[in-house]
Amino acid sequence: MQELRLDGKVALVMGVENGIGRALAVALAEAGADVACCATRPSQEVAAHSCANEVWAVGRRSLAAAVRATSPQEVEALVERVVAELGRLDILVNAHDLPFALPLEETGPEQFRRVLAENLEAVYLAIRAASRPMLAQGKGRIINVVPLLAERGLANATAYCAAKAGVLNLTRALALEWARRGIAINALGCGWTEGEGLASDPEAQAALGRYLPYRRLAQPREMAGAAVYLASEAADFVTGQVIWVDGGALSHI
Repeated sequence: MQELRLDGKVALVMGVENGIGRALAVALAEAGADVACCATRPSQEVAAHSCANEVWAVGRRSLAAAVRATSPQEVEALVERVVAELGRLDILVNAHDLPFALPLEETGPEQFRRVLAENLEAVYLAIRAASRPMLAQGKGRIINVVPLLAERGLANATAYCAAKAGVLNLTRALALEWARRGIAINALGCGWTEGEGLASDPEAQAALGRYLPYRRLAQPREMAGAAVYLASEAADFVTGQVIWVDGGALSHI
């Protein structure tokens, strides 16, 4: 069980304005890591500070930030700040999410590009920035949070599905690229989660709940155990994988 402890590690969680991102940040802190809590939109700074306060409450160091996740300069500066203030960077969690549902013929090029930028390009920018200290120290863990729609299509959510599927294959390709350089990169596949993404509408929640084997949606906290495992020494030989915490959704015919 000691292998699951994260004492002495520093994590950066992107997307703490989301319920899942916040839950993962707190779980990593409870496992012993110091955690930088970052919202992926400047308007969500209050959410970042609230998450950082939860990390402090469990006795771990933290910092709060809110950046434009699609800005290379702001993301690079964020990683530099994390290393300067917390001493290192061992774990990156990408929980970016911009839900989007619209028929393709009603989706303009600018909208499509924005969905790709917020959900895929932002993940690439965070990984690229975080990889520098990780490669320099010869070890790191990257966890990319993806929804069911990274694996399955959904009518009227074409742009969102394409972006999230891109994150999944980015994960697999980088796992091959960096395995012998000490960085393990995996995806945490989340099922329909209460209040998150396309399941944020109460009517959608009720419909999705009837579809799932458990007849309910997941709670953000239920993703925490898998994230701690992927961030820990217990997952030393795990890379390029997706751990699905989906309540059996992908087993549904």
